[in-house]
Amino acid sequence: MDPGPTRTIASCDSVSDLLQQLLDGNSDTHLIVCATKAEFLVQLTAAIRSQRADPNAATSHDLLTKTIGLLARSSKIRLAFCPSLESLRAYLAIFNPAGGVATGNGRRSHDQELLAVLNMMALHVATSEFSAQGLSRTLASAVEAGSRAGMHLRLYECSNALDHSSADWGEKLWEANVPLLNGSVRIRGDESTWGKRGITLKRVAERWFEFDQDY
Repeated sequence: MDPGPTRTIASCDSVSDLLQQLLDGNSDTHLIVCATKAEFLVQLTAAIRSQRADPNAATSHDLLTKTIGLLARSSKIRLAFCPSLESLRAYLAIFNPAGGVATGNGRRSHDQELLAVLNMMALHVATSEFSAQGLSRTLASAVEAGSRAGMHLRLYECSNALDHSSADWGEKLWEANVPLLNGSVRIRGDESTWGKRGITLKRVAERWFEFDQDY
């Protein structure tokens, strides 16, 4: 029996690796980027340049190869840019992709499609909703959107290509501690702002999502 759409948190270090992974996959993808288009392009450019400068990396990233095959595959990815929590939650609330395959009950099935969200956790960091309460609200909105569309749902947190040491981006963010309730702006290294009572982002997300075995 088909287990239905999955909800996972996947490992992917850079934006360029993520796009390559999606292009190489078998699913049509709706990618929600939690940034402006300009910010996304800056990260993508920096990630590709960093990989090209790495002597251990391939000499040419596939994303820079202008082949007909790459251009054809790129039509599989539809992008949306949500640079704030308000815009992200609003987009998820009305998310209803066209198309899909008709099922016996007349509903549309999108089980071969993927709803991917990039850097949802990082979007919360500088806000008063960087808490279990605020994160849960956004995660629940994403789960509801994926369920409503009948699509697989996957979250990615990629590192900052301009500052690889940043603790506010990437996979290390899942181990960050957050307060239980909204109202405190996080100050790195100073948990006194929320009384040292908190929970890791990973624990919050595990309520709805399964982590890849790479974590």
